[in-house]
Amino acid sequence: MTPKYRPDIDGLRAIAVLCVIFYHSGIGLFSGGYVGVDVFFVISGFLITTIIVREIGEQRFSLANFYERRMRRILPAIITVVVFCLIVGIVLFETNDYEDLARSSMANNLFLSNAYFYWQAGYFDAAAELKPLLHTWSLSVEEQYYLLFPLLLLLIARFGGKKYLGFLIPILLLSFGACVVGMDVDRTAVFYLLPTRAWELLIGSFLAIAVIQPLQNTVMRNVVAGLGLVLVMYSTIVFDDQTSFPGASAAVPTMGAALIIYTGGSGATIVSRLLSIRPIVFIGLISYSLYLWHWPLLVFAKYYKAVDLTQPEKLFLFVVIFLVSVLSWRFVETPFRKKRLLATRRSIFVASFAATAVLVVVGLSILVTGGNPGRHKLEQFANVVGGDTEWERWKACKEIMEEPDIDKLLCSIGKSVGEPSFILWGDSHAQALASAVNLSAARNGVTGVIATRNRCPPLQEIIRPGRPDCHEFNSTILDYIYQHAQINTVILAARWTLSVKGTRYKNEDGSLVELVDIRDSLSTRSSGRELLDTGLRRTIRSLKDLGKHVVVVGPIPEIGYSVPSANHIALITGRDVNAMIAPRLDEYLERNEEVLEIITQIQKGAAIEVVRPASILCNESFCRVALENGVALYRDDHHLSTFGSKHVSIIFDPLFGAEN
Repeated sequence: MTPKYRPDIDGLRAIAVLCVIFYHSGIGLFSGGYVGVDVFFVISGFLITTIIVREIGEQRFSLANFYERRMRRILPAIITVVVFCLIVGIVLFETNDYEDLARSSMANNLFLSNAYFYWQAGYFDAAAELKPLLHTWSLSVEEQYYLLFPLLLLLIARFGGKKYLGFLIPILLLSFGACVVGMDVDRTAVFYLLPTRAWELLIGSFLAIAVIQPLQNTVMRNVVAGLGLVLVMYSTIVFDDQTSFPGASAAVPTMGAALIIYTGGSGATIVSRLLSIRPIVFIGLISYSLYLWHWPLLVFAKYYKAVDLTQPEKLFLFVVIFLVSVLSWRFVETPFRKKRLLATRRSIFVASFAATAVLVVVGLSILVTGGNPGRHKLEQFANVVGGDTEWERWKACKEIMEEPDIDKLLCSIGKSVGEPSFILWGDSHAQALASAVNLSAARNGVTGVIATRNRCPPLQEIIRPGRPDCHEFNSTILDYIYQHAQINTVILAARWTLSVKGTRYKNEDGSLVELVDIRDSLSTRSSGRELLDTGLRRTIRSLKDLGKHVVVVGPIPEIGYSVPSANHIALITGRDVNAMIAPRLDEYLERNEEVLEIITQIQKGAAIEVVRPASILCNESFCRVALENGVALYRDDHHLSTFGSKHVSIIFDPLFGAEN
């Protein structure tokens, strides 16, 4: 006996997948469309638990049968998508992006995509729009749930007298509590990992166990169903990338989905009838293929275009996604699920394990060959990230800042011998400028040290919320300068513009940035401009009190698109990468107007020196991202590459030449 088919659940699937697709396409009305994944979690928990509990009750549940059904449902389509991505990637992707694709394909094949993308979520990793398999993280969460949850229910049925709730409620509460509390500890882990997502699937499981009596009153049933739909659509429309999510916010769409499923099982409602309309149901039937295919196709289209897609291009892509998904559902999903292909359990198991093994070997071979850089004759010009030993050197210097004896461990920069006479101090933009400073200082026979920490601009007692280590870091560097009288020059460099604006640039991935003044609990009322001005003046004043010569590096032009990827596409397609993505000079000036005004005003009153990399990077029309010979000046969408850094090194020559 199989569970009664619920067309309204397929309709709910349709709503969920459309919300995700529209969100990923950048349609503003669906700013919270990512909650579609949470709706899927509830649906999955409900359907899987319904089957397992019913079959356990009828004493016919078999783990082998269960896993066979899951394999037939999940693996053929996802394997097809992975193979497609690897084939397209070898033609389209530059080496580092292709290596990342290989790693993510291996993680997906091992049901570990969520763990991989959590582990990979570092500061300098490729932006999300360059990862064709990023969306498989949610599938891994479900797959891990499918592996563990049937075993748990079997144990409860055998040793717990089938009192499922007594065991599942504590698990749900622990998972939800970890999800809420973990938002202040590690938001990335909360987002990606099963322990903090399990409660969403368990909500669906509770519905399946049927612990709540059906709603018999028609009016009340419609009211509750309407509330459920309102909760789902509210979170889809009102939530956005700045919403604290998942955390407690995830309860809104998940409870909405649960109410829709619950009332639909109690009897017909207006909502269930709407969700049962045949076109909506059909979208729900193909929702798995839609979810699988939409993101890689969007990624590859954006990768090739290098900039945002136009509305007509998005509309055309929607049609392509729909057609490909229908074909995938018809010729890949359905034949395997209905046992028209690989009809026996043994055959599907053997084929699944064999395909997984082959794809893992393929992924390993891609990594062993270094992404097969020989695929493209011009790869050497685009690839400014892989094998960059000088960048790794400065990165290692950043990491030693964690050590207690900073006096002995600060990295030397410039001339290899001699007492340091200057220090380069700042965030990751200072790290990106290290090669420029190093080259110029060495050229002029000057020795210094470097002190950088990601997301920590050298602003005295001004920090980002949740980054108290920045205050400790800046205080430590200020003490170091105080204790080393031979240091007479301090170079301050940071991504000043992000601190002022708070917003990322163009298509850059990442959250909003805000500053707070630890001296003033009310400082969140101040603007980013005011706080940057305050913090920079404090730092400069402290340095001036020590008799130091202060140099402020002006803002580096932000690009907002991955320069190595866009440069790679430009080279293999014969386009001009500067024409594709380079910001116009007026865009740079408008974006940095407030920062430039702050630096100019401080320079007038505090006798500081200002160096401006933009004077070399920008001409009268635009700010270059690559030179005429095709070499990229940036390693991502806003950090200079080692080559780009060295390209601007001459701006420091007057500074170090004056020391001789």
